[in-house]
Amino acid sequence: MELIDLARIVFSLIAVIGMIGVAAIAAKKFGLQNGALAGNRARRLALVESLPIDQRRRIAIISCDGREHLVILDQSRVTLIERAIPARETALASDADPFARMADAPEPRKLHVPARVAGFLQRTPRDRAPAFRAAGIL
Repeated sequence: MELIDLARIVFSLIAVIGMIGVAAIAAKKFGLQNGALAGNRARRLALVESLPIDQRRRIAIISCDGREHLVILDQSRVTLIERAIPARETALASDADPFARMADAPEPRKLHVPARVAGFLQRTPRDRAPAFRAAGIL
């Protein structure tokens, strides 16, 4: 085998692997993972929101047919907390804009702290243990 034949084989292998990768990305984009087109039907199930509780558990809101269900997901089980919660209405444009809400809100009152209390709060020692733990000293 000559060097040109070897180079042709290597480049052909790279081209085939590249085409397989492009086909996989296209299949994922168009929803062809299970062999069915995702664009042909309306989705009934959606994950609305998910938050971690600790290292092993998550809490999630799952939407199905306009109703939302609150569940806790563990490594080996699912616990239903509340079912058939009505879906939250979409936010209005004024609700989505935080500055519009602040313009309508009343002016906040100033908190009056007596001088004796303010002086006491300034003299209290601060706990430096978390900073020492973070630095690796404790």
